[in-house]
Amino acid sequence: MASGLPADLHSRLCDLLPQLVQEVFAQGFDTLDKGDDGLDLVTSVDLAMQARLEQELSALLPGSVVMGEEDFAAHDGAGPAWLVDPLDGTVNFVAGLPAYAVAVVLLEAGQPVLAAVYDIPQGDLYSAKAGGGARLNGHPLTPTTHKARLAIVSSGLLKDLAGTAPAALVDLLGAFKLRNFGSQALHLCYAAAGRASLVASREAKGWDDLAGALIAQEAGLAYGSYAPSATPRPLDENQLSLCAVPELFKTYAPLFARSRG
Repeated sequence: MASGLPADLHSRLCDLLPQLVQEVFAQGFDTLDKGDDGLDLVTSVDLAMQARLEQELSALLPGSVVMGEEDFAAHDGAGPAWLVDPLDGTVNFVAGLPAYAVAVVLLEAGQPVLAAVYDIPQGDLYSAKAGGGARLNGHPLTPTTHKARLAIVSSGLLKDLAGTAPAALVDLLGAFKLRNFGSQALHLCYAAAGRASLVASREAKGWDDLAGALIAQEAGLAYGSYAPSATPRPLDENQLSLCAVPELFKTYAPLFARSRG
């Protein structure tokens, strides 16, 4: 654990998320459009969960601030900051598809130091602390091994490849079966658990990525941008992210970079 943080902060965070889910998800919910195209949605559960996280995380670590996907406001980097996605996979939740999660990461000087992702339908809790390894339901996370070659690629990145680098898309389709489960936090946890070979997304924001990314990195995977920039991308902008074992990262980062034209 990073210096200055309570030694039990990780376990307290892991205890907190299922408790809040049990409380908030017991309610009915309303659904509203988010944006102009009618494809992205926000529910009263998103808003209620974020409000409860703001209350509880601030109490969990006095002096910290909480940044959430809903009504996001950037933090100046002074002092610890929680970044939360109160319901990653809102459209799945509305449709009754069992792939959605709450994702929380603690940043110090902009760097992830502690993370938890709670897979709500499955009741699985993925977590990690920087330098302390990844865990699943409190036990060390041991990635599974199998012959399936699955790549989870976002719809935005597939559109980019189809438009600017169709040959790269053909190469990708020849190497992997493609999947997308609609929750980037869970995608990264699936990769950490060895269920997917790589995860790539053009449109994931920081709140979608950073909790799962720390868990994946602590499980031994590489995470970063397939189109690196001179300065870190703001948390509310597309992260252009790739996560895979180091060998696949080196191989496929240039392929996905071709999507940039």
